[in-house]
Amino acid sequence: MKRGWALAVLGAVLALALIFARPPEGLRLWQERVFDRVLLALPLLPDRRAVVVDIGAQDDLGRVWDRISTARLSARIAASQPRVVGFDLLFAGSCDRPETAALARGLQALPAVLGFLLTDRRGPPLPDPHLAVAGGAELWQAEGSDLPCDSLPGQRAAMVLMGDADALVRRVPVGVAVDGVAQASLPVALAAAVGGGQVLAGPGWLRIATQGFVAEGGSLRIQPSPPAIWAARRVDAAELLAGRADLPHGAMVLVGSSLPQRGGLRPTAASPVAPSVQIMADAVEGLVSGHLPARAGWAAWLEAGFVLLAGLAGFAMMARLRPALAAAGCLAAAGLWAAGALTLWHAGGWLVDPVTPGLALLLVLLAALVARATLAARAERALRARMGQVMPAALVARVAANPGLLRLEGEAREITALFTDIEGFSIATAEMGPREMVARLDAYFTLTCAIVLRHGGMIDKLVGDSIHALFNAPLDQPGHEAAALACAREILSATEAFRAAHGGFGRTRIGLEVGQAVLGDVGFGGKIDYTAHGAAVNLAARLQEVNKQFGTQICAGPELGRRLGLVPLGEIEVRSFGRLTVFGG
Repeated sequence: MKRGWALAVLGAVLALALIFARPPEGLRLWQERVFDRVLLALPLLPDRRAVVVDIGAQDDLGRVWDRISTARLSARIAASQPRVVGFDLLFAGSCDRPETAALARGLQALPAVLGFLLTDRRGPPLPDPHLAVAGGAELWQAEGSDLPCDSLPGQRAAMVLMGDADALVRRVPVGVAVDGVAQASLPVALAAAVGGGQVLAGPGWLRIATQGFVAEGGSLRIQPSPPAIWAARRVDAAELLAGRADLPHGAMVLVGSSLPQRGGLRPTAASPVAPSVQIMADAVEGLVSGHLPARAGWAAWLEAGFVLLAGLAGFAMMARLRPALAAAGCLAAAGLWAAGALTLWHAGGWLVDPVTPGLALLLVLLAALVARATLAARAERALRARMGQVMPAALVARVAANPGLLRLEGEAREITALFTDIEGFSIATAEMGPREMVARLDAYFTLTCAIVLRHGGMIDKLVGDSIHALFNAPLDQPGHEAAALACAREILSATEAFRAAHGGFGRTRIGLEVGQAVLGDVGFGGKIDYTAHGAAVNLAARLQEVNKQFGTQICAGPELGRRLGLVPLGEIEVRSFGRLTVFGG
């Protein structure tokens, strides 16, 4: 083994170890996603003790939910003698109105904790703190707060959820500091009310009575629950008022709403639309049960030590053993590391990365043997993954076998452009919830994109509820005009059947035209888009809009009509609208 190569490998091992000891933002985010998978695949399964009372748009009498409804709900909750009741709601404003007085009377019988929000403007001072702070403790800072009405009884606590760099909520704060006054977050306050002990926060830790927790940067990592858990602990507020639902005696109760219009939906590793009250419930259950995920300060040094020692051992094996044996030794070391990391998680809830250190080891020690094969395989996988989503499989295979066929730098060719749009999409969006809308769009695009590919078309892009497709691109497609029209007809037939199965959602308008266009990759940096520019493309897009004017669903341009002939096609009526002025660039 050459001296220069050996020094390079040793330097790479040392550099990787230092990176793991002080991970940069990109590595931290990658590791967070690894931990997400661990948390979802191997949950800690704390006792599910929380009950979420979910407030909808109307109460049991069919009226818009207001503070009178909440007052009645409070009395209904009080009948079950709950241990504590947390409100993931802000009762601010209109403090002198009769409904607020009624709410105050309803809350009198509850061990209530009322949430407040942080603001960037100074406001009234916080009430007496319920959080003791040791020197060096990290608390989330704010200029001011938006507090509940003074007349409402109950402890105050902060309703604060903030996402990581990828916007996912993985943590809740220990507490907040507003103008020098510390207050516990809502989950911490609820857990303290159940435990009946003092809450003390210090640098990197939190103690509630006799239980201690790791607080990374003033935050507590939570175990995210999937929607199935939400359903199990959810009680509908209107059903509870109507007497058609009950609460268990002595429960921990959180009151909030999962309605999108109340602004309480946050993305987590388990769901892109998790209600904030369910996230709070996850945190409370973890605190009360003593089962919260923890990433201790020593974890990064443990990972760095493994990369350094295992890397050096693997390097020695590569120098003295056959490559196959050395590679087998590296794989075994990576497997043992993963097993040890998962054992720490299962035994004590400690988060140690089970994947990335092993990958780093394999990267360093096997790079010399598999670099060429890896680069070739990566290039083919990237090509197939990209093109397989927008082109037929046979065409992808041709391009993968001979990438030179694809002239990405730009070319002029004749294409048939096809544009689709869903009629009434904006209205349907307002009527459906986000999860239902995403599910329906996913089903719609799965159906229509498959039809485009089946007819030999290339999916240029998906924009909102629209498909932009090209025929005779990027490679030659004989008979592309007829293929595009046949594709449009099949989309029309398929989406009409789709509408019948999905409550009328999915009526589709289509525009087509054939002509010369310029195709190629356009963009900047890492954002590149293979697309087409030309009059035929613009006209096809405008013709899709013209369907609105004539009440039609397929509108073909003059050149496409001339080539195919304006004659009846099967069960679809073909009509000429004569000359038409179409506006747009």
